[in-house]
Order: sequence, then structure tokens, then C-alpha cells
Amino acid sequence: MKYIIKFILSGVMIIMLMACEKTMFIDLPDEEHKIVMNGLLTPDYGLWLNVSRSVSSSEPSATSFKPVTGAIIRYYQNDNFITSLINSNERGDYFETDFRPQPGHTYKITVDTYGMPQAGVVVTIPYPVNIIGFDTTIVKNRQWDGYRYYNEVEFFVNLRIRDPEITSNHYMLGLYYLENNNYQPLEAYTEDINMNIHIQDGLNILAWNDQNLNGQLMEFMVNFQLVQDAGFETEFVITLYSIEEDYFKYLKSYSQNFTILNDDTLLFEPVLVSSNIINGYGIVAAFSSHSVSFRYTFY
Repeated sequence: MKYIIKFILSGVMIIMLMACEKTMFIDLPDEEHKIVMNGLLTPDYGLWLNVSRSVSSSEPSATSFKPVTGAIIRYYQNDNFITSLINSNERGDYFETDFRPQPGHTYKITVDTYGMPQAGVVVTIPYPVNIIGFDTTIVKNRQWDGYRYYNEVEFFVNLRIRDPEITSNHYMLGLYYLENNNYQPLEAYTEDINMNIHIQDGLNILAWNDQNLNGQLMEFMVNFQLVQDAGFETEFVITLYSIEEDYFKYLKSYSQNFTILNDDTLLFEPVLVSSNIINGYGIVAAFSSHSVSFRYTFY
């Protein structure tokens, strides 16, 4: 019945379009360019910020990314000036790794560049929440692809954290494995319906808030798969990120937009992607983290 209704609606729209013979041109005024800020602020790595500018409706989509180089970045902790960043690479990336932000402190970052109004962001680094325990169950399947045998291994990890009382907390989970001295991301799954989980399509992460389990011991299971040849030895890292509410709202709106754009939906209501930038666009994510790890050899 669902597909029949879609077919009928499509037919009605085609008939309406065929009946329209008048061509109308709409002149959309170009808005003033604004600064776009996207970045990360974390005790582990310091500040990374990418600066670009917004584009007007008349500019080709192929050139929609316009990096801004030579901008002046001012960095404050609790309203006290820390440093300025001026140099960047050609992609508009700015770094400050000598000063590491600390949990509980508020940071302001402002961006000034010629021809556009100043943009800025104010964020507070959340306190980290530790993973207090985990158990791992492994299911191994030996498969034949017509040429060779390979090992398909599924990992089930039961995690335990204690959510702090009073404060509202937001979390993000990341899973990684080590290959060629680099940590590669893994896509995680969960069927835990008691956590108000939001699966972030296209980002390969899970994020949730403590709405249903505020101040309690939280125990939940995630699973992931990895296929490797026998003898491959690796380290798996599970990272619990404590994130700001603004970043959680951004992830949720991004996921909703990604789902809509990749869903076979004829009519849908647009979702406004959340931003925490003042007088500009983008998102600067502030977070702290705690990780646990275990090693595994495929055989």
C-alpha cells in the first residue's frame, strides 16, 4: 500500500508539472558572506579549527568550499586571553596544541578576517566519565569465498559506566582497531532501547544522553565485526566521549538529514542542522574522553 500511494503521488506531480507551461525566474538576493567554523577542542589534542566562508546561491556547487587563510584566531580561557593564531595551511586549518584546555573551564574562540563580520563560539569542556568495566564475548566464523578461507569475527562488548548525578550528560562512543600503526574506526551497533540511543548514520558512531538513566549505573552492549587473515594481531580501543549538548544536537540533526537524503521519500520536512557559532555557521565540538582496550589475534 505504501508503494501504491507513492506511485499515485508521483503521477499527480508529473501531471501537474506537464500542465505548467509558463517559465518563472526567481531572483534570489545573495546574502552577506559569513564565516564558517568547524573544529574540535579537547584536553588530549588542544584546538583544531577549520575556517571557511559561506557561499551564495549563485555560486557553483563544485566550488562550494571556500577556505579562509590568514584569519586571526583569538583564544580565551574564562575570558582571559591565551594566544592568537594567524598562520594556517591552504585548507584553512588552524592548530593550537601547546595549550591544552581543561574540563570544567569555558573557552571562547573568535575569528576575524577581511570582508566578513567577526564570528565566534563559547564552549565548556565536560568532565570525563570513565568506563568502569567491560566484558567481551567473541563469535568466530570461518568463511570460504571460493578462493581462500578467511576469518569473520564478531565482538560483543558489555560496557559499564556510572552516570554522574545532577548534571545532564551527553555521550558518544567510538571504536577503533590498530592496523599498520594507525587506528581505524569501526562501525558499532546496539539494540539497547533503554538508553535513548541515536545511531549516527554516515558517521559510524553512537551518541546518547542520560535522559532515562540519570545518576545511575549504565550497562549496555555494543557489537562490531572485523574480517582479517589468520595471524593478524591488533588492539581494539573503545573510547567514551563526554560531549557538550550543542554537539549532541548537531550529531542528531546531521543524522536526521543524512537519513532523509538517503531515504526513498517523496515528500519530507527539512531538518535544520544545529550550530553553536555566533554570527556564523558550523560547529566546534568540545569534549573529554576515557578509553579502554584489549588485544586480539585472528587465527
